[in-house]
Amino acid sequence: MTQLDDELVERIDQLGATSWSGATYRYTTARRDPLSGAGARLNGGRWNPPDIFATVYLGTPLSATVGELDRLAESQGSTPERLLRVPYLLHTVAVTELQVLDLTGPAALDRLGLTLDDIADDDWTACQAIGQAAWFLGLGGVLAPSASGAGLVLAAFETRAAVALTVEDSTPFTPELLATIRATGQLPTTS
Repeated sequence: MTQLDDELVERIDQLGATSWSGATYRYTTARRDPLSGAGARLNGGRWNPPDIFATVYLGTPLSATVGELDRLAESQGSTPERLLRVPYLLHTVAVTELQVLDLTGPAALDRLGLTLDDIADDDWTACQAIGQAAWFLGLGGVLAPSASGAGLVLAAFETRAAVALTVEDSTPFTPELLATIRATGQLPTTS
């Protein structure tokens, strides 16, 4: 287990929790439960160290999720279109009154000694320490600027967020859908 930083825990506790609600998006392989954070628990993620707690990563608006897909493709030396040749689904997930550590404003970032460059960095140490401290304090997740620079990411701690997350829609995430989203900034409407 990663060692907790007591001073960081205290600073996060002083910031307190924010109740957050909104529409978010997530892409997964077609066989994965859209509300499972098992992969992040196993491998770690930007806001959670491995092997401690499961985290469901969500983006808002839709461009944030596309930005995260772009980063994943780049990290694998590929393109988003190539990644989407494997069956993926794009999920619309409603979040209702989840108690989060809100890092969307500069004052909160300053209080924790975190910069936007830290969030975008490939070294997740600082972000993981903050996520672990928020989890330790019983919060339901971390709401922060996306590492892609587009929108926000909600790292929802699976066991605490389950009652606040509802999958509203799941649609095949194809290269064609990605092109539509890039062109319009939204999902196509169905009639």
